Amino acid sequence: MDIRLPKHTIRRCKHVMFMITAAVLLMSICVNRVYAEQTVVLIAAKGSGIESISNRDIRRIFLGLKSADSNLVNKPVINLYDDDIYEEFLKNVMRMTEGAYKRKIVKRIFRYGTKEIKEIDKLNKLNDHLIENVGDISFVDSAAVDEMYDIEVVKVLW
Repeated sequence: MDIRLPKHTIRRCKHVMFMITAAVLLMSICVNRVYAEQTVVLIAAKGSGIESISNRDIRRIFLGLKSADSNLVNKPVINLYDDDIYEEFLKNVMRMTEGAYKRKIVKRIFRYGTKEIKEIDKLNKLNDHLIENVGDISFVDSAAVDEMYDIEVVKVLW
């Protein structure tokens, strides 16, 4: 006969409760990440006239090439205000790491004599630059658009 002792039963219950608690915590972390994901948008100055632009064209522009979709897009501006958004932009839109992106840009500068892509690390400076240079585009977190003035969302990136 197999008789279970109360100590064994208690130990078993503690183990089951620990596993349930761990599973609930793990699920809550996953759920929070899904809802906490940022929305990143492509922006330009109001009145730039940029209507729509494809992801492929955004990639071309941020590699230093001319826009194939719109003649109204002048130059890209790299937003370094938030490092996480910059890395996500490189991963989601450019489909490369920061090192690979920098190498492509440097190669393009030395081979074809193109200018460097402007990088701005302050949100207010980015805002001022876009207003002064109508047709330039950049990317920001959608919450940052509320802090900016005379800026319009061209496209939601993700």
